[in-house]
Amino acid sequence: MMVLGPLGFAVPWMLAAGAVLPVLWFLLRAVPPAPREVVFPGTALLLGLADPAPITRHTPWWLLVLRLLAVAAAILALAGPVWKPGPQTSGSGPLLVLADAGWAAAPGWQEAQARGLAALEQAEGQGRPVALWIADGQGGRGAGPVFGTAAEAAAALRAAAPQPWATRYPDDPAAMLAEAPAAFDTLWLSDGLDHPGHAGLLAALTSRGAVTVVPPPRILRSLALEGTPQPSLVLRASAPGPLPDVLAIGPDPQGVPRQLARMTPPEPVAAGDGTIAATLPIDLPPELRNRITRFAIEGEASAGAVVLADDRVRRRKVALVGDARTTEGQSLLSPLHYLRQALAPSADLVEGGLADVLPAAPDVVVLVDAAPGAQADALADWVDEGGLLIRFAGPRVAAQETLADDPLLPVRLRPGGRDAGGALSWGEPRAIAAFPTDGLFAGLSIPADVTVRAQLLPEPDPELPDRTLVQLADGTPLVTRAPFGEGQVMLVHTTANAEWSNLALSGLFVGMLDRMVQSARRSPAEPADPAEAAHWTAELVLDGFGRPREPEGLAPVPAPDFVTGPGPLAPAGVYAAAERRAALNAGGGPLVPAAWPGATVEATGTAPGTPLGGWLLALAGMLLAADALGSALIAGSRRGRRAAA
Repeated sequence: MMVLGPLGFAVPWMLAAGAVLPVLWFLLRAVPPAPREVVFPGTALLLGLADPAPITRHTPWWLLVLRLLAVAAAILALAGPVWKPGPQTSGSGPLLVLADAGWAAAPGWQEAQARGLAALEQAEGQGRPVALWIADGQGGRGAGPVFGTAAEAAAALRAAAPQPWATRYPDDPAAMLAEAPAAFDTLWLSDGLDHPGHAGLLAALTSRGAVTVVPPPRILRSLALEGTPQPSLVLRASAPGPLPDVLAIGPDPQGVPRQLARMTPPEPVAAGDGTIAATLPIDLPPELRNRITRFAIEGEASAGAVVLADDRVRRRKVALVGDARTTEGQSLLSPLHYLRQALAPSADLVEGGLADVLPAAPDVVVLVDAAPGAQADALADWVDEGGLLIRFAGPRVAAQETLADDPLLPVRLRPGGRDAGGALSWGEPRAIAAFPTDGLFAGLSIPADVTVRAQLLPEPDPELPDRTLVQLADGTPLVTRAPFGEGQVMLVHTTANAEWSNLALSGLFVGMLDRMVQSARRSPAEPADPAEAAHWTAELVLDGFGRPREPEGLAPVPAPDFVTGPGPLAPAGVYAAAERRAALNAGGGPLVPAAWPGATVEATGTAPGTPLGGWLLALAGMLLAADALGSALIAGSRRGRRAAA
């Protein structure tokens, strides 16, 4: 592109056509306008006479100016004029256009595309070989850029889109550039962040030629979920400035997704690298919080600005029910005290008798060393409609004469229970066996010092293995579960305090309770297939702009790959494994600005320029219309006046 002051020309050689304007002046000047037609009978006497010295009439000067201006406007339009053109790509050899295509590129994707297409158009005019590399991790390991025509690269750039995971660079830049020319220039359309492999790739590119970096045109913001007992959102920005609100989105009573709440961030905290962050506690009523499907930064269009809700976000309402006698004596030794301490950070608790808590519509009822009594039918109806009943054993349950006939137990129990380590010992206290890798408690660490001294034992049953979630080291069950209508019943075969076990004194007790409570409102009719439970299956995924879509063609993700975060095989979205639902959110982690040693960084927010070709063509058309009107008026004939009208 040739630049003359604030005006640039994409096809400057077209300006050479302006040399014909003086020639057109003389040609058009010698062409007379159409003669006037006058009907006069006496002109018949002049037939056969010839004028020995004819005088040529000339076109009026103003009509010549109109015609020349029309031709000049057309020539300028074909030269591709641009008012205040954007930055130009220097060099004349091969050109590599490298585009960051992670979620962070989504907010400025249109601007980056426009800058890349302008560079490709310029390279096409110069006849430069061009290659396009999309840094989204899908180019294949070891596959380097292929240099070809600018038109092919432009078509690929128009079809590209940001992805719902972070930008990914090759592990080995030298192998990536093995087939590239020895020297070439690079235009890097950056998202502004420092991703793994950034420094090595930049060094490899600067060793081949000049590197020009196009920074993002706006501040980048992300949203992440902190996995604390009290979940909270972390809103980060790549530069200081006002932070927008966070919207909580979920279905209304008619099932239509809409904004359910607006969360205003507090005063942000600045980091040493220039970024800022603010923490927003998810302090919403349980009824509202449990309907939320996602949180989104207002006005931001990227997968990193969206947090999908999963089991960590939903806050269950848990009812604690125990026999009144369990509160006698020292309150700090009561089973209800241990349950309060374990559940209060992650659940909303209500306490009382069954007649008091069932009208409150809890998600979970925890029945501690007690029988349902007169409320057995009401409790059974509640579980049948989808509730989760968690029962803890104890000496009072063990002493019940009708224990084997209790319908609200997952297994039939033997009366009396089992005592280990006493006078009539069956052996030493038992440790807890390793959790199944596809079970409800998969991933929890079992402390070596946690042991069980007493438990309630079940009667032999062919369904017992399928209903056992946790075993002791000797193979006897510690936690069992069975479906009951649309709900489910769980039994912990030991006490909720330290009377029969030291489990309640460990952090494992908190983790197990949290998993059990989070499984509420999930009642699989059959045990999960171990082959499927070892993988995570996508239920909903996001695109790079944060828009939800149905997963298509995605294979189940192995558990080891799932924990590494979003990627080409596991886009940001909501995944299910057995009874658990977990969200892969793209906006986790700090926003680390990228450094560019040895590269030229363009000014942020540089405008691409305003094309003037269309306006000049419109002007040429208007001038030609004015020329036709003027010619008709000069003709002076009746037909000309009608044409002028």
